[in-house]
Amino acid sequence: MANDRIIRGLESWDNEGGAQIATLAAAFEIEDFEASEQRILAFLGASLLCLWDELPTDARQAILNQKAVQKAYDESLVKTRIQSLQK
Repeated sequence: MANDRIIRGLESWDNEGGAQIATLAAAFEIEDFEASEQRILAFLGASLLCLWDELPTDARQAILNQKAVQKAYDESLVKTRIQSLQK
């Protein structure tokens, strides 16, 4: 039974776009961020993954939508939002 749940979870992940996560991640140059910024991004990413199953399906799909993410990505905006979290 646990295997069935895992298989369903993996199929759901793939259907939501998770199978392309490595491609999406490679498109962003994390090296452009300072070490402290990288730690915050890692924390936010880990937090997102921990709460993944609680997110609505449309939100999960939007997060993994390669075209939408690349279009919305703005390094300076990300850095500004990181700074606002540190206050």
